[in-house]
Amino acid sequence: MFEKTKKFIPNLLTVLRLPLAILCCYFAYDLDPVSLSISLGLFIVASATDYFDGYLARRWKFVSTFGKFIDPLADKVLILGVLVIFTIKGIVPVVLTAIIAFREILLTALRLILLSKNIVLASRYSGKIKTFSQVITLVMIYLILIFMTPLQEIIDISNIKLIILLLIIWIASITVYSGIEFIISNKKALKHLV
Repeated sequence: MFEKTKKFIPNLLTVLRLPLAILCCYFAYDLDPVSLSISLGLFIVASATDYFDGYLARRWKFVSTFGKFIDPLADKVLILGVLVIFTIKGIVPVVLTAIIAFREILLTALRLILLSKNIVLASRYSGKIKTFSQVITLVMIYLILIFMTPLQEIIDISNIKLIILLLIIWIASITVYSGIEFIISNKKALKHLV
């Protein structure tokens, strides 16, 4: 019985990431420590499903077209959703969120268009570093916001804002770099778009 049903588990984990991402954004909006803590917990669980769905799909050899389609989409909803909430709240500069969002949406669209033509674009190691950096950076920003009151007793608010800015500049930089590397390494496949 389990042998027949286990092939659905990776896709189930991927699909689960979408409502988790929405709940994550919902709780992040208030910016009070309790709501942010709930949002952070949801964010960590959602990020964990991103690792386990891929791991299980490879281990059980159940890589599906649906999974290839929905997995990058769920990733972007989670990361960009939180970034947009933090941008609306004035924590993250609009321009940096726009740069990250442009890269993520563009490359996801290219992947999905080519996937519809049965062309799978090769992932790059820098893409994995980018995703890991985005998750760790957002977790750090969550923790800064959750502990903002005690932090202000030892660190000036302007320095706290500078730390957040530097963290976002870092992930914007690695996001852009990985995007450029991805396009260069997949030039031949991208010619199928025209």
